[in-house]
Amino acid sequence: MIELDILFLLNWIIDYLILVLVKNEFFPEVKRKRLAAGAFLAAATYLFWLCQKGTVSGNIRAAEALFFVSLVLMWTFSVRSPAVFGRAAAAVLMYAFLMGGFCYVLRNTFAKELEGVPAQWWVPAGCAAAFCFLKGVGKRIKKEAVKIKECIYEVEIRRKDRAVCLRGLYDSGNLLVSQWTGKGICVLSFENAAELFDEKEREMLSFLMAQKDFPWKIMTENLWSGIYRITYSSVGKEEGWMPGIAADHIIVKKDGEVLADTKGLMGITVRQIFHDQRFAVLLPADIFAKQT
Repeated sequence: MIELDILFLLNWIIDYLILVLVKNEFFPEVKRKRLAAGAFLAAATYLFWLCQKGTVSGNIRAAEALFFVSLVLMWTFSVRSPAVFGRAAAAVLMYAFLMGGFCYVLRNTFAKELEGVPAQWWVPAGCAAAFCFLKGVGKRIKKEAVKIKECIYEVEIRRKDRAVCLRGLYDSGNLLVSQWTGKGICVLSFENAAELFDEKEREMLSFLMAQKDFPWKIMTENLWSGIYRITYSSVGKEEGWMPGIAADHIIVKKDGEVLADTKGLMGITVRQIFHDQRFAVLLPADIFAKQT
């Protein structure tokens, strides 16, 4: 015999937890009362489907599940954009899958202890554990995103009446320093720095970056080219090198405010430093240090 009131309450709790996670991710402005009503709609819809099927064990077909998810999302969050709806629906299905996974692990880990215990008692525990886990992970991800945002700066580089404006990321772990001045070195890709060079410098840098070892003989012959050899060590590469150039001004800004204006060496790499290309310049640890 199916206890519809317990089944309804169980589904309402699980649906509410899922909607809270979706709200935190996509719709922070939605009120909790709206979520409770949306969860009520989801639970009622499930019971309606159950009564039509006449059995608890019947599986919801993909089309039916999509219809239920669509109905609840569009009403609860007033979704109008197909793109937003697609992301939110994918999140709902992912959260439901993860909660089901937590319940499965709980049931199999404590098989003896839960033997004979109705699902309506231990399923909420598994879903609540999944909810706490996902919410904790979400908070950590948001904290990391805030930290990264705080480390993003506008960087203007000037050299020989040429200038480029790029987005830079401050990294206190970038300890690459000049052997001559002891000052930190900015690093950026050749592609992003191309506008700072004349044609001859572009050719020279392209040649250098194609070499495995630094061509001492050629660079000795071009001693006053304005291109330097920067050595570094990294994981898997103890004696690496890259060409470098001197910038007349490295201006670092945040919301229009100038936080640093210095000159110094910049390392030029053949590859993009950041895979997502949100940033172009890696700032050194001492970029905000007072210049003496």
